[in-house]
Amino acid sequence: MLSVKELRGLATRFSPKQFREQMGPFVLVQQPPQLASGTPSTQSMGLPSNVHRTTVAKPEKVSAGALGLLFQFDELVVASVPPLHGVDQLTVGRQPDSDLVLDDPSVSKTHALLRWDEANQRCSIQDLGSTNGTFLNASVRLRRETTLKDGDILSFGEVQYWFLLTATLHEKLKKEAARGFGV
Repeated sequence: MLSVKELRGLATRFSPKQFREQMGPFVLVQQPPQLASGTPSTQSMGLPSNVHRTTVAKPEKVSAGALGLLFQFDELVVASVPPLHGVDQLTVGRQPDSDLVLDDPSVSKTHALLRWDEANQRCSIQDLGSTNGTFLNASVRLRRETTLKDGDILSFGEVQYWFLLTATLHEKLKKEAARGFGV
């Protein structure tokens, strides 16, 4: 994962097209896991959390996590996802073979699916029957495949991500660098 501070330097050196080539069509921005949960990792009795059952998510943690994304920008990190081409999809879950592995007990082993459609420049999300659900903007529990909008907040159990198109992140980083933040 790269921090927002680290990416700011790339945004000042790269054109939007070069930045997208490096980052992909969209990014998932989150609080560093130790800030989000209060502990560095989700381990229990020496075993990775993906061995254990899914725990029930606490609504207050979901809401607080979503707000943290909006007000702690400099502290955030960008999750790396595999390159996407054409119509492509990413699995989200606790399983080690997921494209986006979320080592948190509130996330199901196979939690959700993100689909990117290059031709339409559109991303959608679908919950895969997860225990705690997938939420959009900390309020709407997804029941069917839903198209994402630039700036949406996604919650997988108690883990939140800010969905941003790469062009939006590039612009935001360049503006902040111009104002003298973290350069």
